[in-house]
Amino acid sequence: MKLRAHPLVVDLGLVLASFAVLLAVENLVVGIGWRAEIAGAWEMGVVRAHVAPLALAASIPIALALVLAGRLVAARRARSVAVLAAAAGALVGIGVTHGRHFASLALRVPFVAVVAAAAGAIAFVATRRAPLDRPKTLAAAGVLLAAVAWLADVFVLPRLYPAFHAALFVLALAGWALVIVPLREARASRAVALVALALAVACAAWAPRAASAIASQDNLRRVLVEHAPLLGRSVMLATRIHPPPPLDDDDGAASTVLTSVRAQAGKSLDWSNRDIVLVTIDALRADHVGAYGYPRPTTPNIDALAARGARFTHAYCPTPHTSYSVSSMMAGKYMRPLLAMGAEDDAETWPMYLRRYGYRTAAFYPPAVFFIDEHRFRRMKASGLGFEYKKEEFAPPALRRTQIERYLAGAKPDKPLFLWVHLFEPHEPYEMHPEHPFSGDDRTDAYDSEIAAADALVGDIVALVEKRRPGAVVIVSADHGEELGDHGGRYHGTTVYEEQVRVPLVIVGPGIAPRVVTAPVQTIDLLPTTLAALDIPLPARLRGRDLGPALAGRAPPGDEGLAFAETDDYTMLARGSERLVCARKAASCTLYDVEADPTQKRPVLDRPERARELKKLTAAVERENGRLEASKVPEALRRCLQGSRDAAEEVAALLDDASADIRRDAARCAIGLRATEIAPQLRRAAERDEDPRVRDLCAVALARLGEGAGGRVEALLHGGDPELRGAAALVLAEHGDARGEAELVARWTAAFVPGAREPGELDEARELLAALAKIRAKSAVPALVRSLEDVRLRPYVVEALGAIGDARAKDALVEAFAHERYLNVRGVEAKALLALGAKDELRAPLARFAGVPEPMPDALAIADAAGLLVAKNGGWSSATPAPEVNVELRTEGGRSRLLVRTAGPGTLSAAIDGRPLTASPSGDLWIAEIEDVRAPRARLSLAHATGIRAVWLVPRASEIPPPPPAAWDAGAPEP
Repeated sequence: MKLRAHPLVVDLGLVLASFAVLLAVENLVVGIGWRAEIAGAWEMGVVRAHVAPLALAASIPIALALVLAGRLVAARRARSVAVLAAAAGALVGIGVTHGRHFASLALRVPFVAVVAAAAGAIAFVATRRAPLDRPKTLAAAGVLLAAVAWLADVFVLPRLYPAFHAALFVLALAGWALVIVPLREARASRAVALVALALAVACAAWAPRAASAIASQDNLRRVLVEHAPLLGRSVMLATRIHPPPPLDDDDGAASTVLTSVRAQAGKSLDWSNRDIVLVTIDALRADHVGAYGYPRPTTPNIDALAARGARFTHAYCPTPHTSYSVSSMMAGKYMRPLLAMGAEDDAETWPMYLRRYGYRTAAFYPPAVFFIDEHRFRRMKASGLGFEYKKEEFAPPALRRTQIERYLAGAKPDKPLFLWVHLFEPHEPYEMHPEHPFSGDDRTDAYDSEIAAADALVGDIVALVEKRRPGAVVIVSADHGEELGDHGGRYHGTTVYEEQVRVPLVIVGPGIAPRVVTAPVQTIDLLPTTLAALDIPLPARLRGRDLGPALAGRAPPGDEGLAFAETDDYTMLARGSERLVCARKAASCTLYDVEADPTQKRPVLDRPERARELKKLTAAVERENGRLEASKVPEALRRCLQGSRDAAEEVAALLDDASADIRRDAARCAIGLRATEIAPQLRRAAERDEDPRVRDLCAVALARLGEGAGGRVEALLHGGDPELRGAAALVLAEHGDARGEAELVARWTAAFVPGAREPGELDEARELLAALAKIRAKSAVPALVRSLEDVRLRPYVVEALGAIGDARAKDALVEAFAHERYLNVRGVEAKALLALGAKDELRAPLARFAGVPEPMPDALAIADAAGLLVAKNGGWSSATPAPEVNVELRTEGGRSRLLVRTAGPGTLSAAIDGRPLTASPSGDLWIAEIEDVRAPRARLSLAHATGIRAVWLVPRASEIPPPPPAAWDAGAPEP
């Protein structure tokens, strides 16, 4: 039986069929082109099942309009088509000129008229000359038009000028609809048309259900809206039909699709109703744990847990600062970039999720958890990270054990328990614990003793839990590692090399057989892993992944894992055995292979493609941060706020944004980036932008690049705007102009002295200090001296005081140096004091720091420069290296240390009072330990082929003890 249908219906059905093909093509292009942003193949399944049907249903009226327009073209009704096109062009022109560039009617009206006339003229000519007798040519031209319009819609001025993009959208559909022209006479055309019409009607009926499903797909909606002109617009329609839940919805429900996918794949772990015990150890680097190959017996209890559970060889913290690391772990996402871009610190946390699902939660941690950038964590700190019971105080191991035992004894068994304990050992300053003695390596003895003390408490906690609540899941990890000179630094928070960001991770629990997982993972993965094991839907805002498959031994073959870490200055991306370390401000990246080079001292230079791949992945991770939490902030600004210099050109493009607020933020970012490549855009904006503030900010950015730090910036210094005054003062000072000194000192006082009312960031502090040092701002000395108590700022403040050269700072620096517990600051303080003319004041602290278990490396050189190496002080020096030295030195007797500085390589021969000494070299510095020196004088004999420059015999000294902890109880309620 021959199918009969009106030609209009057939054309409509064919156009809809072509649209179905176009949607499939766009789905494929987006899935391939933006696969890094797609959570998984299942999201493309959601597109096919829900987004595409809604798009097809929504396209019915558009298809009908195009069919009717096509009939006018087929009839060569050029004037009618031209009038319609001109009207559409006028609407587009009105929409495009609805912004700052066309605020004047004198510009707007002519522009609209030109666009309307051009659209009408093009339509008139196209209608008259369309090759209707060559349908294949017409179809090919239509496909080309559709491709060009689609690409322009995606890449040209994205998110700007909606009317312009609407016109491109219509052109793309109109061009693609032309593919039906050569198909209209095909034998199956009527059948295809009727099937397409039936499918479109079915899709219209399916639309409410589809919109509901789309509402729960946060990531997919974002990807489609940003990259898919056709499917993205259907997503926007879906939000009108069924508005998505608020991003901060508190009910914990995840999308139905995520739930169904997990159900299909099967849960990797089942921790239902299991207690969960999380123990984190402060500043514990992985390679000082026995289970990770450390030869000293530092961690027998952690090793025992690793032997019966899963050990992750390469686990990473997101930022090597406790506050950012702990908050990120508890929130399951990278908190440092979110807070840097102004996102709130009220993220939902691990205990909040578990409390909603019937868990009792308790935490034991020190106040130091929020020490760094405390002002950014006010909400998290006030809420105790969401724990219902907390003990927030500095507590020695014995007290902490008693507190935990008391809590477990009183906790009712009616609910499962989530218990978190953060141990402050082995955070610096390191203490030797008599019950855990180590000797033989002065550099790490106390640190390892602290680790052993923490490990003993881990053993106690596990024993208490297993006694009271057997069958619990136990997780042991650290907030960050610790540098011990590996890359020339100390402590943590400064780089993203392995020693600072790699942490131990051991998990013991049901369904976990003893195994070693080598793929990189992150501590932010622990929250989604727990939620998945409890069958709790994963919220869209989480950035971690479920480690369940790896824990259960079902990880996909060849899984390279993923980890990302960052500081203010560096980023690190881990995949497989490779680590890409990038210096943000220099936009420079280095690739390392930790399997072949665990210490990261040999860059990998023969894998440029891999380096590019990881660099792109790093950028993708940074782009993802804040997409939901700070969705109103353009991507380029988010990356700029995170410190990425690679964002410079994208930031420059925002100087042409329709929003003055966006342009201002872009100009502020440009000031911080100091990117010479965007100078032309800055010049144009500084001269022509309609907003005076944008012009002024761009002028400051140019001045910082060395262009025009004259009258215009000087005028800002005397204006009424505090931000512009401060920026102008900073730039002038950087060029040696001290006229803004008072402004800089006022800003420092407001942001960086103890009790500052407007706490500032470290980057700003370093810039201010460099500027104050450049102009030798003596008026800043009192405020800078007050800031010496800030541990993080202290080395930079000390350097500035030394450069300023005001003797008023000397007494405060002497006091700080004499009691300095941080090894990395001692040398800076001593050099600053030397610059301020200190001599005898340096002798006692220098001698002590030369004699402590880990001696100050440059103590001998500084003592020599200060003229302290004389016989009465136990020293000797010579401007001309002497091959032999025989000298009598005054000593205090007893256990002593000999430091010898030579002129070059060679072998040192040494004896004291006729007894030979064994000295160990470190560059040109030799150190010999002497158990007993007779007081008050000792005879020293030395010989070295290249000559001896300086000698110092100092008594062995104990390290400066830490101050007693100030106990503080947060007033935890009874369990």
